[in-house]
Amino acid sequence: MVLGAKCRPISVDQYWVSVKSIQFYPGLNNFIWLGCRSAAFWAIWISRNKVCFEAKQCRSPTGIICLAASFLSYWAGLQKPEDKGDLEAGAEALKAAALHFHPQEATPEDDGAGC
Repeated sequence: MVLGAKCRPISVDQYWVSVKSIQFYPGLNNFIWLGCRSAAFWAIWISRNKVCFEAKQCRSPTGIICLAASFLSYWAGLQKPEDKGDLEAGAEALKAAALHFHPQEATPEDDGAGC
């Protein structure tokens, strides 16, 4: 599963349970977990605004995941050296998950800007 999750929430209630219980993501520290969630929410918001206000269509969910990964990569450069590697690893994990589930939709060079 994505980022080593034991399960994937399919409802808002299940999502909140997963947020409150980091045990769903073994080996993933809180810093990466927070960064990945923040990047995903920001990527969804940016993509939503492009659809609503610029009449653009989103190519695929893979594009949103790659956009979130690009945010994490950028944010990694703004962190202390000891945290930088963790965020970069999180970005790579997101990209790998996107390409694993949708290999025909994205390439490793995809920066998520397609939405």
